[in-house]
Amino acid sequence: MCPAELPDDAAERAQGIALDAYRLFGCYGFARVDVMMDAATGELFVLEVNAIPGLTATSLLPQAAEAAGIDFDEVVARLIELALARTARA
Repeated sequence: MCPAELPDDAAERAQGIALDAYRLFGCYGFARVDVMMDAATGELFVLEVNAIPGLTATSLLPQAAEAAGIDFDEVVARLIELALARTARA
């Protein structure tokens, strides 16, 4: 389910954990970090960091972007801008 139905505090913690994992693994541009929550304890943990997630209109990454108010075309445009900016710095 995207977005997950979580209390605001759990959603904020999950976002922080996902961002920490993204940075820890040295991801750049985009990646998908799957976070799970133990229903009994509320503990959050990283299930996987997917550095090459699907990027079709029905894949999870575009679904997450849409849940954040970013449509598929904008996702692709942002990825191109990031790639061009990185290339220009090289």
